Amino acid sequence: MSATIHAPNKVASTSGKPTRRLANHTRTKSSARSNETPVDQNSDKQPANIQQHEANTDAMDSMDDAPKKPTIRDVARLAGVSYGTVSRYLNGNTHVSQDAAERIAAAITQSQYTPNNAARSLAQRRTLTVALIIQVESNETIAQASMSRAMAGANQVLGDAGYQMVTLIANSEDSTRRIAQLVQSDFSDGYLLFSLSEDSMLTNTFASVKRPVVLSEVSERENLPFPAVDFTNTEGQRDITRYLLDQGRTKLVYVCGPGYSPSSNNRFDGFKAAMGDRFNERHVYYADDWESTSGEMAVVEFQPMLDELDGFVCANDSIALGVINQLNRFGYRVPDDIAVTGFDDSPIALLANPKLTTVRQDSCCKATSWSRITCSCCRRPSRNANRRDLGRTTLSKLADTGRK
Repeated sequence: MSATIHAPNKVASTSGKPTRRLANHTRTKSSARSNETPVDQNSDKQPANIQQHEANTDAMDSMDDAPKKPTIRDVARLAGVSYGTVSRYLNGNTHVSQDAAERIAAAITQSQYTPNNAARSLAQRRTLTVALIIQVESNETIAQASMSRAMAGANQVLGDAGYQMVTLIANSEDSTRRIAQLVQSDFSDGYLLFSLSEDSMLTNTFASVKRPVVLSEVSERENLPFPAVDFTNTEGQRDITRYLLDQGRTKLVYVCGPGYSPSSNNRFDGFKAAMGDRFNERHVYYADDWESTSGEMAVVEFQPMLDELDGFVCANDSIALGVINQLNRFGYRVPDDIAVTGFDDSPIALLANPKLTTVRQDSCCKATSWSRITCSCCRRPSRNANRRDLGRTTLSKLADTGRK
């Protein structure tokens, strides 16, 4: 359905120039006067429309009287230097003499000049933010002690360096897609990646990103050539498995973490290395997450052979807690009948009954190193894909394994 636009009719005026016809909208002077607000000459009150006009005028006058915010040019004039010299000083450029720097600093104090950080960030293509992207299958993982300590440590280091950490959680296909779009829009100066899945669209997104990226787990994936900060997961799990073997516990079951996690895979490698020829694929339970319910399900899975087993080696403390709880329900004593070990040395290891023998890792130390590398890369963009910082793991013997 089309619409027709009619141009205003024009008529000739006595001067020969066309004038616009206002048709029915033309008002006579008398009708215009009839609609005007009458003014009472004997009243001190002004009509409402006049009062509003005067109020608006007063507001504009007060805005004109407000002090002007000092600019870089004001600082340059007070310091007796050029605009460019002040700009270089504010941006941290070293090509500013000591004398000029002192005069600029004094001029900034005198004029009470405040830099426009938003404008500077835009000009330098910087946002002063670093995004921590956490990819997890379960929201409970975020509440774990190791994750909380890592987040707090990273936020502290980044804040001290002048960056604001922004945390993004990819726990569904929709959230993962939204985060991928944000990354493609170049919204952050750098990225900390925690537990990135191998089959995620984020993997392909970061493969082409131009900003600094640092991984929280060592991986052999060639499509993510970024520096990484991690623990000696393989060695830690190998050592605690050997500890059980030395105690005479040779019929061991292993409960893996989620297959998407490099840390989970590395710990599994450590278990297999320690077991050697004793390793039995049928004595492995592949969990979908890091939660205690996975430990409970593993015990249920192996219930027919529990009398033949003498130990459960678990990928983390939460899984180990679930194993202990389910063994107790089935009437088995831990560690007298079956020993259980964890990994992480989280508060759960102390709260478990009995206390867990576990592998200790310093999450705060990892977060500090993780964040410092990211800050360094943000200031001097260079990709060192081969850099691997590995924090040491140690055995934390909180409980007797029950057999000598």
